[in-house]
This record gives sequence, structure tokens and C-alpha cells, in this order.
Amino acid sequence: MTHHRLPTAASTPQGPSPVQVRLMGGDQAVRRLVEAMQRSGSCGPADYRPMRNSTGTRAYLTVVVPEE
Repeated sequence: MTHHRLPTAASTPQGPSPVQVRLMGGDQAVRRLVEAMQRSGSCGPADYRPMRNSTGTRAYLTVVVPEE
């Protein structure tokens, strides 16, 4: 098996940066976490999908990482 590493990011701050996030776990826990993040104003709407081979939920959303 071959593992590929991503190149390291430059350490220069460039302002707020959107990051694509995938959360996986129990349905209610995932939804509560997304709701809490949305109340903080740092992320957009989530797309919910069932987990493969499990009873859990996957949530896909964008989170804005603030400047340092």
C-alpha cells in the first residue's frame, strides 16, 4: 500500500480560510455539533447522508477558519 502525503502549507496568514469538513458519528450527536457550529457563525449549511455500513450519519459542511 502506498501512502501519499500532502505538501505542507506555507505559514503565511492569508485571512479567513474556508475548510471542507466531514463529520461522522451518531445521528443526533452529529446534528447537535453542526447546530452548535452554525450558531457560532463559523460554518454554512450541512449536507447529511447515512454512513456506509453503519447506522450513523455523515455531515459535510464548510467551516471558516478565522485569522490568527
